[in-house]
Amino acid sequence: MRLEHFTERSFQQQVLASEQVVLMYFWAPWCPEEYRGMDAWVERVTSRHADAVKGVKVDVEQEPVLAERYIIRAVPTLLVFKGGQMVDRAVGAMTRTAIRRMLEGHL
Repeated sequence: MRLEHFTERSFQQQVLASEQVVLMYFWAPWCPEEYRGMDAWVERVTSRHADAVKGVKVDVEQEPVLAERYIIRAVPTLLVFKGGQMVDRAVGAMTRTAIRRMLEGHL
């Protein structure tokens, strides 16, 4: 499952109104190379739970309104939404196992 590239315009429908748990992955094209592996890890974890989880990827440079709304001060940052509410947050590089544990805690 590929992560959807996400925009502020579709936020209400795709995140707040989603019946699935949503994992939002905030990133930037200038992220250091060692953080780029998180793309694949987030994709793997969300695809493992594709029936219950939606993964979305947000470029902080392209979507500054969302970055400001959720006070994104460093990338990568992961936010988990459930029932339209943010229920978890993690900042910085994470392993696949850490991402999985974070997400599975809300399924």
